[in-house]
Formats: sequence, structure tokens, C-alpha cells
Amino acid sequence: MPGGARSSPPCRPLKDNATLNLYARSGLKIVMPYVSRLFIKTGIAYLVLTFVAGAVLLSLEAAGRPVPYMIEIEHGHAGFVGWLVNTVIGVAYWLLPVNRARFAETQGRYPEGRARFSFYALNVGLALRLFSEPWFSRQPSPAGSAFLYLAALLQVLGIAAFASIAWQRVFPPPLRPDI
Repeated sequence: MPGGARSSPPCRPLKDNATLNLYARSGLKIVMPYVSRLFIKTGIAYLVLTFVAGAVLLSLEAAGRPVPYMIEIEHGHAGFVGWLVNTVIGVAYWLLPVNRARFAETQGRYPEGRARFSFYALNVGLALRLFSEPWFSRQPSPAGSAFLYLAALLQVLGIAAFASIAWQRVFPPPLRPDI
């Protein structure tokens, strides 16, 4: 290599699923796993959405048109869960230490199905909340209540699925089992 730079050794491809090929290389760039990209790109979309919505809300306020309080709450929830939580989970799935003993079939990353479930449960629950909570606050009904319960359940299940994976990837180093 010119200038004394060394090339990285080739990585072993996974046997079954091409989307799980966590160490596929394009030149010297490492490809980010699909689920990490899914979470992070969704987080970026929510970041843009919440900034645009915030600008609209601020413009309405400046024009003397008050915005219902519930819309402000949903704006904050979309920013916190939609942008921050999605981005944090995406980065965590990508960068947490691998646990090859627990997740041998994916070279230590995570079970793909459970990771995708965490994405869909969290984000379907979030979307359901963003639409049903303002509706329920204006006109309480059994259907609105059911949607809110479902939204809460999906978000909790999504976080629980993520936590179950992350917990198994954070383990003590072999020389310091007391940590």
C-alpha cells in the first residue's frame, strides 16, 4: 500500500442472510447493519419533522393563533422518542460490544427478528400515540382509549425488546468480573 498504510483483512461473510453481513466491506468502509440504519434514518426523519413542526407552531404563535397544548406535547414526544430514542437505539445496536457466545448466528450482534420487532413496535406505537392522543383529548371515547393503550403497549414492548438485546451485549470483561 502507498505510504505504508495497511489494508484491513477480509471479513468472513455470514452463512445465511446477506443483510446480516455486518462486516461487508466497500473499499475500506464498514457497512452499518440494516437495523441500525433503520433506527438512525428514522431518527433523522423525526428530527426534520419536529423542526418543521416547531417552526409552524412558532409561526402560529407569532401570528396570534394559539396552538392547543396537546399539540405541543405531541411535538415534544415526537422529538424525544422519534429523534432521540430512535437514534440512541440505532447507535447502540451498532456499537455495543458483540456477544458471540449468546448470538453466534449473527457473529455476536443481535437476533435480527427481535431487533426489527423493537423498531416496528416502538415506531408504530409512537405514530399511534401521535394521532390518537390529540383525538382522545378533544373527544374521549372507548376507541380513543383503546388506541392509547395499544400505543403505550407497543412502545413498552419495543423498548423491552431493545433492552433484552442490549442487556445481553453488555457483560463484564473477563479479567474484572466484579464490574
